[in-house]
Amino acid sequence: MSKKVLFINDVRSLLLISELLSRMGYEVDLAHSVEAGLSQLENQAYDIVVVLESPGIESWAICERIRALTSTPIIVISLNASSESCVRAINAGADYFLRKSFGPLEFLARVNSLLQRNALRRSVSAISR
Repeated sequence: MSKKVLFINDVRSLLLISELLSRMGYEVDLAHSVEAGLSQLENQAYDIVVVLESPGIESWAICERIRALTSTPIIVISLNASSESCVRAINAGADYFLRKSFGPLEFLARVNSLLQRNALRRSVSAISR
């Protein structure tokens, strides 16, 4: 079964990364706005959510809204975030906060890391029941 990744907000600038994930066997959905992404999260299950921070849309506020819907791991990508913005997003539920510029292989490693951690968390939870 392929892993599902949802990209939220101005995803045109992340097409290279989403195409890489598709070539690696991930199922990738694109939501061109926060509202569209939240709607998709209400209707489908995803293994990872990737949020692109953009001017006027604070990543921490998006993370809070996502966390109200799901515990799916979140990666936030920002073009020029301050340390304060990074901390606020992580405190609001982001698992990783990446500042551009980073390489596609680094991104893929972080996705795989989150998927492994989430799978381990589910295994431990199932055993403890």
